[in-house]
Amino acid sequence: MRLFLFLAATITLAIPAARAETKDPLRFFPPQTDVVIKVEKPRALIESVLKHDLAKEAQQLQIVRDFLDGANARKFFQLITYFERELGATWPDLVDKVAGGGIAVGLKYAEGDAPALLVLQGTDESAVAKFMDLSLKVLEEELTRQGAKEMPARKKYQGVEAIEISKELAIARIGDALLLSNKNFALKAGIDQHITNGKDAKALNMANASGPREGLKILPTGPAAWMWLNLQPVKMLPKAKDLLTTPRNDVVQTVLFADILDVVRRSDYVVAGLYQEGADFRLTVRMPAGRDGAAPDVELHLPKDPKVPHSLPLLEPKGVLFSYSFYLDLDPLYRNRDAILPPKVAKDFADGEKQISRFLLGTSLPQLFAQGGPHFRIVATQPAKVPEYKTEPEQKLPAFAVVVSMRDPAFAKSMTSILKGAGFALSTQASLRSWEDQIAGVPAFGYSFPEKGKFPDDPQMARFNYQPTFAVVKDQYVFASNKGLCRELIGILEKEDRSRPTSQNLQLRGYATGLGDFLYLNPDQALAAAIIGQGVKVGEAKKQTDALFAFLQKLGTVDLATDYTANQFRFDLHWKTNK
Repeated sequence: MRLFLFLAATITLAIPAARAETKDPLRFFPPQTDVVIKVEKPRALIESVLKHDLAKEAQQLQIVRDFLDGANARKFFQLITYFERELGATWPDLVDKVAGGGIAVGLKYAEGDAPALLVLQGTDESAVAKFMDLSLKVLEEELTRQGAKEMPARKKYQGVEAIEISKELAIARIGDALLLSNKNFALKAGIDQHITNGKDAKALNMANASGPREGLKILPTGPAAWMWLNLQPVKMLPKAKDLLTTPRNDVVQTVLFADILDVVRRSDYVVAGLYQEGADFRLTVRMPAGRDGAAPDVELHLPKDPKVPHSLPLLEPKGVLFSYSFYLDLDPLYRNRDAILPPKVAKDFADGEKQISRFLLGTSLPQLFAQGGPHFRIVATQPAKVPEYKTEPEQKLPAFAVVVSMRDPAFAKSMTSILKGAGFALSTQASLRSWEDQIAGVPAFGYSFPEKGKFPDDPQMARFNYQPTFAVVKDQYVFASNKGLCRELIGILEKEDRSRPTSQNLQLRGYATGLGDFLYLNPDQALAAAIIGQGVKVGEAKKQTDALFAFLQKLGTVDLATDYTANQFRFDLHWKTNK
């Protein structure tokens, strides 16, 4: 049975947009369906993945070869060979015949195990029938071998033969389409929809329903796979109602996700599409609501003026692991708190601000919010040797920095006072040496850890990865983990071009090259795993880990971004390979 499910799952992973001459598998889904996932041209998608240069290289890795040589993988390939022999066609041709018209999944919201229906739309009815019969034969033989007490039961419903394989799986064939479901009533609903379609050519189903149709209009054309999700039932959930209300009681959710929550509140659906762009892949998620009509709390994440930069350029120093740039304006949280927060929460927030401001030397939280800018950038790089230290940390950790924009130069003075006060307070618990210096011509200050000084709970000497450094560069305040990174960022900030404002309020990029280099700095765990798992000698294990790290470096970058137009929200995840 597991083999049968494995085969079905494998086939369902393969598809993009339906051919005009084939039937739409969505016709089996009633109009009450809440979630639709559709993939089309299965063969093209499967082959694009298997023939990708990175997929070919991955098959040369020992860890992948071991998996492909495992018992389950061998059984799977044997099963494919058996189907090819019995059905007289290679697996790519079988995929075309059995699911070439597209594969779709429909779900209905429910607590616990949601009812789902899977439809494989074939292009050759005879091949579909033979595939189903052979699959059932293989399944029954496997159940007999396992000594199962119950075998698949054949039943009739609405003149259609259905097979109940278990309480969690039922299957039926209607012409050139295969229907599988985890609930009997969901399979019956698909059959009922088929009967209804036959009686009325204009009967409403998910192939002609307005929701998916409207959703596809706001996606780029030609997705390899797409999903449509009805948000109306989601909004009726008690927890969702609390989150999607403005103002909301949860200040943390407001600060972190006010823009997304507001878009969900104003959207009827969310739609997503998967695209292949040469050797690269992109996932885009969209909702039909944007800047227009936004609630007051969205000002935390989006400037009122769309011409203002929504985020600043990503920082990319040498050896970068990831870089993150986003817009977060905390000034409205205090200035407009009566509109953004419920009355009691606004009062509690104001009272809490007064308590916090007592510890902010020479300033207050509202002043910091007003003086500080809305642009934040975070970057992590390869571990860096701190020249001032002779002691080497036992575990090398990434260097990192946070760069914050300033509306008012007074922010630098306030922040410097706070940091020096915090350093003085910390020096009562651990040994710190303060210093001031010129870094690349910019005044800077920071702290070092004396090598013979005290520092609690640091048996691996991790502190010697870091030398906290602070500097002001133009309208940017830099918090860096060491002088070297600070120096490099000063050079980048002094030369960066901000002449083309971006509309993306969040940008994040991960770098596989940096990740591979970082893992190579600490290869012991991977080396030990290879020695123990493979039972090989150190030399062979090192060869395997070197190949794995080299492969990781070829995976390119992953970009993530959110963007808002006047009437649309867009989230994009783009994997750019080095191939």
